[in-house]
Amino acid sequence: MNEPTAFGRAARGWGFPLVMMSLVLYFGYFVVYGNHGLINWLKLQTAIEAKHTELDRVRGERTALERRVRLLRPESVDPDLLEEQARSRLGLSQPDEVVILKDKR
Repeated sequence: MNEPTAFGRAARGWGFPLVMMSLVLYFGYFVVYGNHGLINWLKLQTAIEAKHTELDRVRGERTALERRVRLLRPESVDPDLLEEQARSRLGLSQPDEVVILKDKR
């Protein structure tokens, strides 16, 4: 009665390899698709590149604004920029108007 069947004899050596194969498949799935897997890592790299591009753009805008502020300082006022600011704040120029300033030398 305790005699092993043909299937039991054939399956006796498969237990450990099946468990190991299951563990490899389980951890392999999470290496690729998990929260810290390859796919999310690639998405994160793309997001980092986009943020670096945005940072470069914002730094350029900041540099341009700092240059305009430097031109409006009392010790070195640019007359053209001063006139442009005065006309826009006093409402003496229209939004679609192009102002060409002439140098009086």
